[in-house]
Amino acid sequence: MNFKAWLNTLSASSHTLPIVILYVTEGCNLRCCMCSYRKARPDELSIIEIERLACTLADYGLRHIVFSGGEPLLRRDFPAICKIFSQYGVQETLLTNGLLLDKRLHEIRTFLTEIIVSLDGATAGTHDTIRGRISFEQLLAGIRSAVKSSPGPARVSIRTVVQKQNYRELAQLIALAKSLGVRRISFLAADLLSDGFGRDGKGPPAHSDSISLTAEEVLEFRAIVDAIVSTYRTEFRTGFISESPDKLYHIVDYFGALIGRNPFPSNACNAPMVSAVITSTGDLLPCYFLPRFGDARETNLEQTLNNDTIIDTRRKVRDYVLERCQTCVCTLRKSSVAALLDRF
Repeated sequence: MNFKAWLNTLSASSHTLPIVILYVTEGCNLRCCMCSYRKARPDELSIIEIERLACTLADYGLRHIVFSGGEPLLRRDFPAICKIFSQYGVQETLLTNGLLLDKRLHEIRTFLTEIIVSLDGATAGTHDTIRGRISFEQLLAGIRSAVKSSPGPARVSIRTVVQKQNYRELAQLIALAKSLGVRRISFLAADLLSDGFGRDGKGPPAHSDSISLTAEEVLEFRAIVDAIVSTYRTEFRTGFISESPDKLYHIVDYFGALIGRNPFPSNACNAPMVSAVITSTGDLLPCYFLPRFGDARETNLEQTLNNDTIIDTRRKVRDYVLERCQTCVCTLRKSSVAALLDRF
């Protein structure tokens, strides 16, 4: 039983930090149209700082570390980072664009609980256009290698960022995921409103009108989801499609809201109560999209996780008064029961 995590879900205070998303680097070897991460920062956390941070997080109840970026596999010392966290017995998940997965899999596979590969099209033409570089066949090779290495510690999954250029391919993506033998596929709407994904106040991604849907396309998208819900009942029931039908319709409504066709669908999220994001330069964020509240390089983590700024943010998230929460594409919710049972 994890009573500290349970208390987290009932208050605005932090008693433990079970989930951490760590940006290993802001460097990336792709040029995705919906993301602005490009180059590594000169002041990114060193391996010594990550080792110190891992010890601090473990002492504060870390259960699950998610490696993100940028592209984590661009860091030559990434296997050493995985090894550091493995010493504390936590789950380790890698979010990757897959470009270097085949090359580096042998270095990391024993440490990881799950490998989540970004796949944004069922065809090379769609995926490569979105990702800004020829990469489709290379990442499929990485997925096949990772699946082939099973049975092993790492589950292999696919994540698709849904947008104008690929919404018509959702059914084909599900079929492709099944043919590749991955454990699951998940879908996330492209974010067009926040400063996340490396935009840092620079506004929405360039050519956002090529990412959002028109009114006619929203109607077409809803019909596509109708067909998927009807066709893939077993895949929803077994969790092969991570989202419920309601969550897929939520994505449809999000794109409708972007053009004023309907209100933004309501979100239920308590990410700042059970998790935090640590950027590659040590900034502490409540989630991917909310502003910085501290520095992970500071020694007193418990004090930082309970400063006035983050306490106020958690209260506002709980009360659902932040516009960023009301228009968010990515939510995390852990029930009090799940937290008590230590399901992270």
